[in-house]
Amino acid sequence: MRKLILFGDSITAGATHGYPTPTFSNKVRQALGDLPVDILNRGVLGDDTIGGLARIQSDVVQNDPDVVVIFFGTNDVQVPQMTATKFQANLENMLTQIGADKCVLITPGIVGPTRIEHRPLATLKQYAQVVLDVATKHDLPVVNWFATASQHDPAELLQSDDLHYAPRAYDLLLEKLAPLLRQALNTTEK
Repeated sequence: MRKLILFGDSITAGATHGYPTPTFSNKVRQALGDLPVDILNRGVLGDDTIGGLARIQSDVVQNDPDVVVIFFGTNDVQVPQMTATKFQANLENMLTQIGADKCVLITPGIVGPTRIEHRPLATLKQYAQVVLDVATKHDLPVVNWFATASQHDPAELLQSDDLHYAPRAYDLLLEKLAPLLRQALNTTEK
């Protein structure tokens, strides 16, 4: 059986009202249908690529995954010492440790009006471009979630905290992500 790890922050963790939930994992499971795959969610509330790198061996590498979804950036944009260059270096380090051929990338999305001061949309867009550039450099599947999410009213996609995702956001994300996951899971060999 294939093993898929969802690796990221509270959005990956399906945070609802401040607590992790199986929302994202369940939607991935539904989207993959009867494809035989174990799904491990390694989303951590408040995490960024710095924290992700600190736990990558125990949460990802030691689990010997076939495919890993890397979904960071929304918190990275507010880390004072973080820059787009450092964010890129952290993503590249993750790819090296996991094995780039196992990875599917997702760009950060959007936030609502009450979160814009600390997570400006222009910075989120810049970090999304970093993810796209890394995907191009390594010829990896990627979801430009920022582009998709930007076409929608934040109130349609986000919970009342203007940060975490409502079910509709995960549904839209899976429209783009599920085909990439099916392809990646069907082409990996154990």
